[in-house]
Amino acid sequence: MFSLPDVPGRFQVGATTFALPLNDPQAIGAAKLAESGGNTPHEPALLLEEIVFTVFYPADIHSPSADGVPPEKLKKSMNWVPRPVRATVNGYAHFAKVPFWVAELFAGVIAPRLKLPVYPNAAILDPTETFSDPEAQWPVIFHSHGLSGARTTYSHLCVRIASEGNVVVAIEHRDGTAPVVTSHFAATPSTSAQGKKPKPKVKYYLHPEDVIYDDGSEAPHLKFRAEQLLFRELEIYLAYRGLADLVNSHPRAEADKVVFGGIYYVKGYMAHELPRQNPFWKSWTAGRIKLRENIGIMGHSFGGSLVLSVLSNPPPALPTSLSGERLEALPITHALVLDPWLEPLPSPGPAPRVEATRDARAPQVLIINSEEFTLWRDHFARLQGVVHEWRQPDSGPRSPLGFQVHENRPPRTDSRSSRSSEPRRHERTAGEAGDEAPSAKLITLLRAKHVSFSDFSVIWPIGHLAPSGRILLRIIGDLALAFFGNTVGDALDKMPKREMEEERRSSLKSTPPGRRKRRLKGSVGEVIVH
Repeated sequence: MFSLPDVPGRFQVGATTFALPLNDPQAIGAAKLAESGGNTPHEPALLLEEIVFTVFYPADIHSPSADGVPPEKLKKSMNWVPRPVRATVNGYAHFAKVPFWVAELFAGVIAPRLKLPVYPNAAILDPTETFSDPEAQWPVIFHSHGLSGARTTYSHLCVRIASEGNVVVAIEHRDGTAPVVTSHFAATPSTSAQGKKPKPKVKYYLHPEDVIYDDGSEAPHLKFRAEQLLFRELEIYLAYRGLADLVNSHPRAEADKVVFGGIYYVKGYMAHELPRQNPFWKSWTAGRIKLRENIGIMGHSFGGSLVLSVLSNPPPALPTSLSGERLEALPITHALVLDPWLEPLPSPGPAPRVEATRDARAPQVLIINSEEFTLWRDHFARLQGVVHEWRQPDSGPRSPLGFQVHENRPPRTDSRSSRSSEPRRHERTAGEAGDEAPSAKLITLLRAKHVSFSDFSVIWPIGHLAPSGRILLRIIGDLALAFFGNTVGDALDKMPKREMEEERRSSLKSTPPGRRKRRLKGSVGEVIVH
């Protein structure tokens, strides 16, 4: 009852949370923490000190896990609520601005029991044996959560995608948008005289009033969101670099060694060194993951903003006190954008930029909007304008290949090639070099709400009270797999479709216009192709 539902995929799924400490933590922007919010006041609001992500992947269930436990005993034993439980649920209470005692009820009864149907810290399955292809590798998809989300909030979708032969890297954004994040390498000084474990240092969700600048003023809302967006970009690029270091298992040049202080796996809220001799380590360093080309990226809400920002800007530079170089461009071919929140992005824009990826191929883009966000008229009008721009790249300053240039970011200076080495069933390619525009599709999923993309659609008890949530999340999973597998056109052809037409559920003259409930004509599972 307390486990998320299994998914009907081809492979069993493993999940491991990795943490990479930065040797030299960096403050992004000038914002500081205010006295409010339960955080340590006057510290930098955006301090980049570690990169954390949970990876979902096809699991080798016949090898020991990272900590030596037989995987068959760990089925459905990964925690959905990150540890420590009380800090996490208090973080949700802080986000919702409700008393902590309300969250304590949830923490004591439900939260510790919620589990994911995955094998924690299992070895990754060998694709060369699975496909009888000596060059086979698993393709990689990065995932970015929205406001109040966490690295496990979208686990059902991530597990569904991983179960069909993908590696999904769910970033834990530590920019104040998660309910709470825990430092895996630092503890508060409040240790017990009786020898109890030190308490982990936590950071709660940041409301606008929780952040100030040096002049004492509260952070202008969108200014701080822009700084958070840059913070998130750095996390994505550094997660890619850290994962590549693990997979390649070879030391970088001396100039690069100053970035990370190693790579660890997380159990509970503690970071542990990866054992170098067991099957887990050997499976991850055996070249089973494809990182040199055909990368996918997806994000929900503010995570959707991040996806569009990554595709419309060159890679960010590392903070100056690190190596000072620009981060390596990501070879993105597919971008899945779920209910994107556009307000943090500059207007006009965003628009595609060739320097965002490693070659001239234009990434394919699929935007899935909830009915709720499509009914947000001003926002949806802007989204339609963005999609039109991505389909018609013939206005504004352009790069030599025809893409619009954001002149506030310097161009990327490096270009690297990569080779294909995955089975054909996983081959993901965008348009051929020289294409004039990305392939951008926009659809609305009827009866979907903003939370329909997350686990709240299936988790107990919410998922049992609203069964349509499971239907919608299944459809989202179907579309995601079709998109990353280059068959989204066929998938849409098989789905029931409607033209966009609005209706009012409450149209009595006695009901004030502002309180009449609006919705689109149609039923659960139908789509509108814009």
